[in-house]
Amino acid sequence: MPEITREVYKNVKKYDRQQFAGFCTDLYKYGYEDGRESVPGVDLEEVMAAVARARGVGKRTLDNIRECVEQLFRKDGEHE
Repeated sequence: MPEITREVYKNVKKYDRQQFAGFCTDLYKYGYEDGRESVPGVDLEEVMAAVARARGVGKRTLDNIRECVEQLFRKDGEHE
């Protein structure tokens, strides 16, 4: 994220509505990316290993859960 200097502050005060909306959108994107980078990813194999240890979960149920979870992650496209 770029530093908000006095010069940037003065320029923002002169923005029209459209320019200000663009500025806010950019700030939001920086914050979104910073937040996304700060959250650790999900390791599907670790999740499946934990489910497999659960009492009463057999191979068939585990395979069904794996299939459903993999479909969910494929929808996003970034978790594959």
